[in-house]
Amino acid sequence: MWSVTCLEDPVNHGASSSTSDQTYFFLVHAQISIASLLSTSADEQQSSQILDAFRTGGHPACVALADFCARKVGELFRKNELTLSNPDENNITCALEPLDYAGSRRKKKSNFMGSHTPYVLERTDVYSTEQEVNIMLRGKVCTIDENINADMIPDEEYLELAASKMAALKPASERILSQHLGSQNTEFATQAMNHIACVVLQHRLRSCLATKGAVAFVADGSILPRKSGANDAPMASPPAVPSEAPAESPMKQTLEVDLGLLRPFLVSKPVADTSKPTIITVTGLVISTGITLVVGGGYHGKSTLLRAVAAGVYDKIPGDGREYCVTVPMTTTIRAEDGRYVQNCNISAFISNLPTPPGVSKAVNTTHFSSTEASGSTSQAANVAEAIEMGAKVFLVDEDVSAANFMARDGRMRALVMDESITPLLYRVNGMYSSLGISCIVVVGGVGDWLDVPDQVILMNKYVMSDATKKAQSISKQFSHGHVQYGGKGLVHQLEWERKGTPSGRRPTESFLQQFQPDNSTVSLLDGGHAISVHPSDLDDRDVDMTDATLLEGEAIYDDDDDGYIDLSRCEQLMGKKPQLFACGQCVIWLIREAQRNPNTSVSQLLSKLDQTIEKKGIIEVFASNLPVTDLSKSSSWIHLLNVCGFAYRPRSFEIGNAFFRMRGMKLVQLPVEESLEEVAQRLEAEKRKRDLAEIWAKRRIKADAKPTNRFL
Repeated sequence: MWSVTCLEDPVNHGASSSTSDQTYFFLVHAQISIASLLSTSADEQQSSQILDAFRTGGHPACVALADFCARKVGELFRKNELTLSNPDENNITCALEPLDYAGSRRKKKSNFMGSHTPYVLERTDVYSTEQEVNIMLRGKVCTIDENINADMIPDEEYLELAASKMAALKPASERILSQHLGSQNTEFATQAMNHIACVVLQHRLRSCLATKGAVAFVADGSILPRKSGANDAPMASPPAVPSEAPAESPMKQTLEVDLGLLRPFLVSKPVADTSKPTIITVTGLVISTGITLVVGGGYHGKSTLLRAVAAGVYDKIPGDGREYCVTVPMTTTIRAEDGRYVQNCNISAFISNLPTPPGVSKAVNTTHFSSTEASGSTSQAANVAEAIEMGAKVFLVDEDVSAANFMARDGRMRALVMDESITPLLYRVNGMYSSLGISCIVVVGGVGDWLDVPDQVILMNKYVMSDATKKAQSISKQFSHGHVQYGGKGLVHQLEWERKGTPSGRRPTESFLQQFQPDNSTVSLLDGGHAISVHPSDLDDRDVDMTDATLLEGEAIYDDDDDGYIDLSRCEQLMGKKPQLFACGQCVIWLIREAQRNPNTSVSQLLSKLDQTIEKKGIIEVFASNLPVTDLSKSSSWIHLLNVCGFAYRPRSFEIGNAFFRMRGMKLVQLPVEESLEEVAQRLEAEKRKRDLAEIWAKRRIKADAKPTNRFL
């Protein structure tokens, strides 16, 4: 049975202004054991088997169960099944609502409880442990009494009435939840276990990639196209063409996963080996480590494939079409972001020798590059450097959203423009992989020089994949024969990675940390939910123009000062939309607080600590500030979350880091890096070779100048 605790709603409390209808709002914290939730009416043995199977799924199973419960509650709410339709003997009717529903402020019911996203994400309003499931909802109690005008109720009487209504809400909530979610409901348990088995399978497929030397896998039969740019539902097939790995190619491989006790609950396409009934075999496209190109004509499915790979870092719900498309977790997208904020970032591997503006004596040092309005190429260089700093192992790059001069530079342009400040990504990908172990998956359609660098090439033709690796190598050999040295640094397209180009860790400066007050800061959604602002909670201390309507939606409008503004509109793997975006801002505040407590600790180390904290205590810990769930009403950040979007999704560390580094007004300092003895020896040897070469050329010059010449010979 569900156990319910009712709390005062810090956002929507009070009586409605109606002469015959009083409405009271409360927060409902419902709790049930896993054993009760997944029990069936069949027999105890079946219930025991379900519980044992669930426990083999570990943490992914807990996340999947919470996600299923959230979607189920959202479905019940849309069907108006969370309301006791008939008032009881005291003319009281009770109803439950998702936290992201705010009555007249939301007109559509299709997206409540996060049903708009097909991704299985940890959340603050519904969460599970191995022992119990917790759901946070908003309870509404309506009292019909023609003799009472709600507007005229004194505060003292209101408190007494509220207490009585809360007492009525508790048993009503327990009845509603027990009726629809669990408690001897065989259909609920069966559907939940299928949901869990699907998610656990994706998690285990992702773990298999390392054994295959792969970074991504796309299962045959997957539906990669989406219904529209604004709808994450799969496109109908036809016209969508199911994915199929190239036949008779090393790219087409089979992954085997032992699903164990969860196998009987999986209702999907993967095939079980009859000799091993718990083994799942899935065949599809394996993208190996190294450099992979996705090529083809326009509108043939290149970017669609790359987006599916980008989404593979998340688990998906059954029926998404990409359930068995998985990618290693340390994968991030790289693109240009004109106008982005960059602070003290080492982009020297890609940008160097920038021209000095007239009247400026000091040259721009790109090992400490800063800009409030970075260009396309410098912003993309900063994105690469920051991804390296955060420990990324796979870059996803699409030519369509990249700066052209950052991606490549052909021989004719090199011959014409000798003094170029940009070393394109094309020249760096092999060096990054050999030195840093970073793989790249690059979508290209217009620059043939990219055929000189890949380990494998996927050709998309009318949404059908083929292995074009050998053909690409033949074309490269034909057209690229006789490549010369590039600036004395090595063969064109095969430059070694230089150590000085590897970004060091950064942290906020002491002056920034001294003036920032995490305990007096909050997050607001801006630009329709594409950006956020981290600003003081006491808005009277800032020059802020905020109307009541704006406050209702949790938005802040700054007159002139853009400090605290974070634009994540082009952060393509932030797929949880507003709830995940809002959580990024709250995590930024958490990171700054920890930076104040931990001097000389880099942002990447703080991100690791944040991940460990969330793994141990859940994403709600970021909002609760160590408060117990029943005492969340004392957390100002959690109250603000209720007001803005109701609940939050857990973001990945890469998206949190992206938010942190893009926060306008942030000041960063690079931490010193100690060289190992081997690195010192290599650096000294390189410097010696450079000096020796300079001496050789100097002697040749002297000899040439001393030699007499005869113009007429």
